[in-house]
Amino acid sequence: MIIAGLYEELKAALEKVIAKYDLAGETLTVSCRALSVEEAIGTPREKDYPIIKGKEVMVEAVFRDGRGQAFSDEFENATYTVENLLELKTDSTRKRASFISGLNAVYRHLELCEHTVHCRDEEPRACAGELVHLFSPSQKVLLIGFQPRFLETLAAHCRLRVLDQDEKNIGKTVSGIVVESSEMTTDAVQWCDAIFATGSTLVNGTIGNFLNQGKPAIFYGVTISAPAKILNLKSYCRYGH
Repeated sequence: MIIAGLYEELKAALEKVIAKYDLAGETLTVSCRALSVEEAIGTPREKDYPIIKGKEVMVEAVFRDGRGQAFSDEFENATYTVENLLELKTDSTRKRASFISGLNAVYRHLELCEHTVHCRDEEPRACAGELVHLFSPSQKVLLIGFQPRFLETLAAHCRLRVLDQDEKNIGKTVSGIVVESSEMTTDAVQWCDAIFATGSTLVNGTIGNFLNQGKPAIFYGVTISAPAKILNLKSYCRYGH
């Protein structure tokens, strides 16, 4: 299973970091919790973001002065030592959310990655505006995850298909684009020139559908921050903190 192998790589990298920076045996903890909407994204003008609509939550872990986040539709409130993360079973969405947010927090504290805290207020709109520099108008882009500002920008800029797992979004027409079900993944990947996928695919376990497909893949958002560094994945997050 691809997802299991990826988490083995992430844990191996974390184990090396624990040894290199002498973190073993310390009583410092990674504390995970779900943030409120305002804590996670502030007060943007538009109210159609998934986190505001209640489909997903932002899980945050804190390690010393490092904050790490991960989007998930399942979460737990838990406290782990850094070494506990190595033993954590990552066979469920909530456990993967805890592991990824914890990994992001540790790497952020050690200054091994950036952009581990979500952008706020009007920053998501500004982030979307820069996508015109990421893709050319001639490209067929597959957007994975209903990120409304990204959808609006890309729909006006290039040929676009959008897939989402939320049944409330599937079938909606936004900016002239019909949001399709994840059941169309194989067909959509074959159709596109480039994949632009939410980093939360690493948490929900679907990231394997977009790797090694013979198409360039870029993963967006704070969830993928440390994992992208470890797994050598291309990532996009212009206004994360």
